[in-house]
Amino acid sequence: MIIAGDWALPVTSAPIRRGAVRVQGSKITSVGTLEQLTRANPSDSIHDHPGCVITPGLVNAHTHLSLSSMLGLLPPSDFATWISHMAGPVQALSPDDFADAAAFGALECLRSGITVVGDIAYGPEAPAAAADTGIGGVFFWEVLGISADELPEALARHDFPAESSACDGRTLCGISPHAPYTSGPGLIKAAYDYARRWHYDFAIHVAESLAETRLLAAGEGPLRSAVERLAPDFRAPGVGTVRYLEHLGVLKDAVAVHCVNLMPGEAELLAAHARGVVLCPRSNRYLLNGPAPVAQLRMAGVRLALGTDSLASNDVLDLFAEARELIAIDPELTSERVLRIMTIEGAQVLGVDRDYGSLEAGKHADLVAIQIADTDDPIGALVTRGAPEHIRSVVTGGIWRLIDGRMAFLTKEIEQKSARVAEKAARALRGA
Repeated sequence: MIIAGDWALPVTSAPIRRGAVRVQGSKITSVGTLEQLTRANPSDSIHDHPGCVITPGLVNAHTHLSLSSMLGLLPPSDFATWISHMAGPVQALSPDDFADAAAFGALECLRSGITVVGDIAYGPEAPAAAADTGIGGVFFWEVLGISADELPEALARHDFPAESSACDGRTLCGISPHAPYTSGPGLIKAAYDYARRWHYDFAIHVAESLAETRLLAAGEGPLRSAVERLAPDFRAPGVGTVRYLEHLGVLKDAVAVHCVNLMPGEAELLAAHARGVVLCPRSNRYLLNGPAPVAQLRMAGVRLALGTDSLASNDVLDLFAEARELIAIDPELTSERVLRIMTIEGAQVLGVDRDYGSLEAGKHADLVAIQIADTDDPIGALVTRGAPEHIRSVVTGGIWRLIDGRMAFLTKEIEQKSARVAEKAARALRGA
C-alpha cells in the first residue's frame, strides 16, 4: 500500500511535496513523490491524506505507561512532596491495575502520534499492553530500595526476561535503578553491570530536582529520609549526579533522564559518555523543578530526546506540547532540530534508530498523518502548531491503529478499566 499526503517528512532528508511512503508487510520499502511510487507500483492501494504531512511515528523517550490512570491524582507541587505522596497509590496497585493503566497510556500515545516509547516498567504489563496496541520501544524494568545482592531475585520476581533474546521485535528490554536517592551505589553498579553483561539497555533519572542536588552535595534536604530508608549504602559524594554516576562507572552509554540541575562540566561529561539525555520540560514544570539547561546541553553536543514523563506529573502525553516548551526554554532551537529530537534523535537515544525515527526503506512502517494548514514550511508548521487533535491516521508495523481520526480498538472498555484503577489509586491516597 501507498500512504500519501501534501508533504512527506523523511527527517533524514528534505521534505517531499506530494510525498508518499510505500509499505509492504511491516516495513517501509520506498519513499518518494506520490507520482513516482504509483508509477512504479500501479497495483498498490493508495491511502491519500489531503492537507496532511506524513511523518515517522513520534518517539516519547521517557514515560511511565503503568501510571497513566493517575492523571490529575496529585496537583502540581514541589518534587519532594509529590514523590512522597506517590508511594501509597503506587503500592496499592496490582499487576492487573498496571496492565489496565498501561493499555490506556498506550492508546493515549497513539492518539498523539507516538509509536515508540522509552517506558519505565514495573513488570511485564507495560510491554504486553504496548505489544497489543502496536507501540514499540524500550521498556526499562525499574528497581529501587534493594541491595545489589537482591537484584537477580527482584528482576525474576517481576518477570524480567531471563535472556535478552526474549526482548526483540518491537518491545525491547532494559533496566533502570530509579535514582540516586532510592538506589544506592551498590545497586546502581550491579544494575549497570547486569545490563552490560546481558546486552540490555540502561536508564536512570538524573539531577531531576534541587532536593537531589542538596542530597548529593551534603547529604541533607527533604530526600534524606528516603535515601536512608531505601539506599542505606549511600554517602553524599559532594558532587553533582552526573559526576557521581561517572565515578561509579555507570555513565557510559546510559540514557540519562531529566538532567535539570547540572553542575559545571557535567553537560560535557554527558556528551562524552552517555548515549543521550531525555528532556521532560512540562513534567519538570509540573513538579516545580525548573527548566533543564537545554542550550548548554545542545552546545555541548549532547544527543537529545523528548519525553512526557507520566500522567501523574503531566496532563497529556503530547510530544508537540513538550516541543513548544523546549523551544520556549531555548529559542535558538530550529524546527528541523526539534523534529529530529521528536523522531530520529529520540530513537538514537533509545538505541532503536535502526528500526524507527525516520521514513527510510527497511525501517518499521511507523507513520503518522497529521493535519496542517497549507504551507511551504511543513516542518515549522508541524512543530509550532501540531497537536493530538490534528492526528488523522497512525500506522505501526504496517497495521492501521488510527484511521481518519477513529481508533481501531474497542477503547471504551480500556477507558473504563483505567477509570477503576484511578479510583483505587485515589482511595489509597485518601487513606494515606
